[in-house]
Order: sequence, then structure tokens, then C-alpha cells
Amino acid sequence: MSGRATGWNRLSLITTGVGLCTLVGAAVLLVLSVAGTAGDEPSAAPDEAPPIIATPRQLVRKYLPTPTASPPPPSAAPIELLAIPKFGVEGPIVVRGVDSNGVMETPDGPTKIAWYDFSARPGFPVEVDGGNAVFSAHVDYYNYGPAVFWNLKDLKRDDVIEVRLTDGTVYKYGVISREQVNAATADLKEIVGKTPEQSITLITCGGTFDPSVGEYDQRVIVRAARIYEKPRDAVAQRAP
Repeated sequence: MSGRATGWNRLSLITTGVGLCTLVGAAVLLVLSVAGTAGDEPSAAPDEAPPIIATPRQLVRKYLPTPTASPPPPSAAPIELLAIPKFGVEGPIVVRGVDSNGVMETPDGPTKIAWYDFSARPGFPVEVDGGNAVFSAHVDYYNYGPAVFWNLKDLKRDDVIEVRLTDGTVYKYGVISREQVNAATADLKEIVGKTPEQSITLITCGGTFDPSVGEYDQRVIVRAARIYEKPRDAVAQRAP
């Protein structure tokens, strides 16, 4: 069994067994089970309950490949950063997985974004890697203020998110859904499990912050579907 498959199985078990989440400061994960630290208060509470603009599993057909826009071969180069051009966000990627207790590991600091190695690698076919590349980052950070995923709650349908690799490859995704879920009762498999098409899922905190436990009670979940752009040679052939 591959490392990704193992991680997913362990993650499923810990989620079923624990069924709740606590955080350190403004940590973002659905199943993290460490205690908060005194004084880890948010700089300002994120907006509550952003409206759902689509169901998480729904994909927009215009983003899917067509005979005139075949996807290029996937690149195995490391993921370098995730960018949200609308907000000028460019966050360096750190690879995370699950720890010895089967708990999703958190990214370090306010500017880094975690990609989870039990999830799909961007650009790879669904039948090879499961389709869904999962990322998380902090919404705010102690003694720092708004963090790299602060604006996740403000993304709208069709906003573009880019995943950039170290070899210069850029994969683009269009937002298809944004919702806010209860951290204790959310369906984790629905959020980080396989998708029918290539997509990315971004996770951060939302809702109300409880300073007594250092925890937000909600998670903001953004799903975006891969945008398949027409090859340059095909566009050139159609030019007058």
C-alpha cells in the first residue's frame, strides 16, 4: 500500500475515533488534537458563515478537458507555492502528512501553506492519484495578525487559484464552492477524499474563537476545479 493510502486510512480511523478538533492558536485542521496555548488569541474574528456558493463535490463543466484542450502530461516536480492572484497571495508550500497518532500535521508559521501527501498531487490524473489535492494554512497568527489564508472566506465562484511547481509548471483552478462547516461534526471524507475530477481543496479556520481552549469552532472550505487551457498551437491555428 502506498504512503498516501496509508495516511488516508489512519486519518479516517482517528477522525472516527475522536470526532473533534482542537487547535494551537489559529491552526486550521479538522482533526488536530493538541491543546491551545494561553494567550493565543486571534487578531480579529473572521467573518462568520460565508454563504455556500455550490456543493463541495459539484464541478463546473467548462473547466473540464475537451478534444481541443487536452491536458499536458503531469509534472513530478515539487510543489513550490500556491497563489491567489485576486488577493496577491503567494504562500510557499511545506509537505505535511499525519503524525504517529494519525493526526493531520499543521503548517509552521503564518505564511506557509501545507500540502498533504496523502492527497492527490496537482496535475495527475484522477485514476492515478484520486483527484483532490488538499492544502491548509492559518487564517491569523499570534503576534502577527491576518495570515496567508485570511481572505479565503472572500473567494467567489470562478476566482483563480494557481499551484506552481519548481520546474515552472503552473496549474490553474477556478473556485466552484465555498462553505463553512462545524469542526466537530464535518464529514472529513467529503472534504479531503477523492473527487471525480482534478481539484484542490483549501482549508482554514472560521466562525467563533474560544480563547479558553484556543480554538475556532468552524472551518472554511474552498473547492476549486482544474482549468484546462487550450494549447498555444491550437490557438495559433485558429488565428486569422
